[in-house]
Amino acid sequence: MILLINPKTSKAPELQRTFFREPNLGILYLTAILDFNNISVDILDLEQYLDFTELEIKDIIKEKSKKYNIFGITSLTNTFHIAIDIARIIKNQNKNCYIILGGPHVTFMYKEILENDKKSEKLIDFICIGEAEDSLVKLVKILISQQQTHKTLKSYEEKLKRIDGIAFYDSKGTLNVNSGTIEIDLENLPLPARYKLSQDNYYYTIANVIVNRGCPNQCSFCSRQKLFKKTKIRSIPSILSEIRAIQALQTYNYINFYDNININSIFLRDFCNMFIEHKIDIPWGCEIRVDSITDEEVRLLKSAGCRLIATGIESASIDVLSKNFKFQEPGKVRDGIKHLKRYKIPIQAYFVLGLPGETEETFQKTIDYINKLHLDENDTLNYFIATPYPGSRLIDEKEQFEINIIETDFTKYDCEHLIFETATLNKFQLENLYRTAKEIEKKFN
Repeated sequence: MILLINPKTSKAPELQRTFFREPNLGILYLTAILDFNNISVDILDLEQYLDFTELEIKDIIKEKSKKYNIFGITSLTNTFHIAIDIARIIKNQNKNCYIILGGPHVTFMYKEILENDKKSEKLIDFICIGEAEDSLVKLVKILISQQQTHKTLKSYEEKLKRIDGIAFYDSKGTLNVNSGTIEIDLENLPLPARYKLSQDNYYYTIANVIVNRGCPNQCSFCSRQKLFKKTKIRSIPSILSEIRAIQALQTYNYINFYDNININSIFLRDFCNMFIEHKIDIPWGCEIRVDSITDEEVRLLKSAGCRLIATGIESASIDVLSKNFKFQEPGKVRDGIKHLKRYKIPIQAYFVLGLPGETEETFQKTIDYINKLHLDENDTLNYFIATPYPGSRLIDEKEQFEINIIETDFTKYDCEHLIFETATLNKFQLENLYRTAKEIEKKFN
């Protein structure tokens, strides 16, 4: 039996139960695909233990992990240390178990992570790279077979080496990496296994639903293009099936749809018509690019029951945007927001401070721009600090972007800490601008 673990990562200010969202969909899809393959699997979602202390969480991990021999742990960059803490607790209890790590951070850092682990505690047995719905199933089947036959894992190494999308050290101490991955067909995946989430401590009321994987854009601060080689959009019948399944659970009262549902204008129209034609009345919100949204499309969103639009605006400087491969015109963004305000759809606007090319002048231009957007009390605004996540162009091409990384502690890679200086802004300047940005943010939140 395998236990998939989602670390407790929310900070105290984020513990707003009204807006508390599900764990990342990756772990729910992996649970579903394992279940579909008749592999006994459970989820330990530590986010659901909202009011528990660190010591209590540690005791829960110890108790819950007693009946499992295979563990899959996911993490982000700033939560990787938590994943390692969990692995340590489990390994101290059962040296013979298998620890498998997955998620975007380990996908891009697997070599460094495995090398460091080999030199220190030897907590990690395998890393799944990228989309793991195929690789994890194959890996777990081999590990279960090894445990059932009581043979050594060495006798299975040739099979392990043939699995696309995993990294591990073999019995000779050689790092084996097969970074080639099987392209996942979203239409063939079972629906996320929300039925496996515990109802004991806290159950979710807000569901996250992906409408696509990958992104055609090339923003410097995003790793999605490298994580997913192609942009894949789900079919409307597939999405409708998931909505029906969410409603059937009878605990959800809101759905968030990811990511940028207007990548394709035909899809956007069909998506909205799905709600209208099938009389789906659950409230929902989504992410879109507002620079290309039309008045007619906003009217359709409103008719379909959309309650919130989230959008990345980032900056009002075309120079900053283009230098970071965010190709959108601030004027068209303003027009899109006017359409949304005309139909009274609330907006959650995201901005980024400190991208390469940013200056004190471009920052002030963005602040002036924000003040002219006519956002009101129904809207929110978030100002983040540019962060060079592993897998992003910012980190892979840092010399070309002329950034100087001054913070290497990954626990601070959360878009709230200053990580790098640019050719045009030093640490002192960025800290002052961030204080101003946060004051602007408070006006809308």
